[in-house]
Amino acid sequence: MQLLKSEYYELPAKYNRTVIRLLVQSPTRMFCYWEVSDDTIKEFNTHHKNYNDCIAVLKVTNLTKKYSYTIPVNPFANNYYIDVEDPGCNYQVELGRVAKNEFINIYTSNVAIVPTNCPQALADFSQEGILFGNYLCISDKKRFKIYGAKETYARFQNQSHTAFDGTPIKPGSSEEFMGGGSSSASSASSYSSMSRYFG
Repeated sequence: MQLLKSEYYELPAKYNRTVIRLLVQSPTRMFCYWEVSDDTIKEFNTHHKNYNDCIAVLKVTNLTKKYSYTIPVNPFANNYYIDVEDPGCNYQVELGRVAKNEFINIYTSNVAIVPTNCPQALADFSQEGILFGNYLCISDKKRFKIYGAKETYARFQNQSHTAFDGTPIKPGSSEEFMGGGSSSASSASSYSSMSRYFG
């Protein structure tokens, strides 16, 4: 039996094509990587100042809130982590150079959808309080306030809520709040189980 020879392949340091890709790492950070081909540099030098004499920058645009800003980067770098000021928005990055205070676009990235950094409940925010995950009560104020199970149960008995499937829940209907059981024994068991985690 003939054994296959082991072969070693080295990844190229450069593919010689112009590209920039934008990826989401978390609600507060993105990552982008890029490459500029020799032909792109030659074309840049034909129409603008010498490529290596210009300032390398990334132009970050928040497409949702309609604002942008530039970040100076190392001219020899090919990747960068970008801190996100506004989660829950769509972003796009332009790779470019600055010459005489003018931004010159080289290539534009894909659109990255950055998720929010807080819980999103499928309920009506017009109410004073809502159910989240059938276990927590969250206010509709600027900052989310999370209550323990016992306090949530007391608040729930005095309010009308909407379940995740859109079904209205009447005040005091503890069997709905506790997970769908119709008997008081089922409700008591669910509440006891919840108290171990949130009480």
